[in-house]
Amino acid sequence: MWRVEFESKKAHDEVEAYIRKGVVNHDDRMVISAWIRQVTLSGPESVRGQKRWDDHELENEWRGYRSSCYSRRGRIIYRIVDEIVKVKIARITPDHNYRKDIKK
Repeated sequence: MWRVEFESKKAHDEVEAYIRKGVVNHDDRMVISAWIRQVTLSGPESVRGQKRWDDHELENEWRGYRSSCYSRRGRIIYRIVDEIVKVKIARITPDHNYRKDIKK
């Protein structure tokens, strides 16, 4: 079984702020939870090749990370750590924004 966790406190806090502001709504959270369940039970390879998740590798400053869709614009940006047991979510973005540095 895989573990899915946030890569940093900053990533966790960013998602919490999106939830408080309603940017990530209840339906989004349900889809994100389904993604986490699927990856936890079947591994990150289980979301690849599925149209539902549109999972793909990222490039440039996000090299080594992948992206899965949770809505038309929302993305789960993650990487696989230890290749066997851990998936780290680096970011959940509601607006298809792949910039690493977010100005608040």
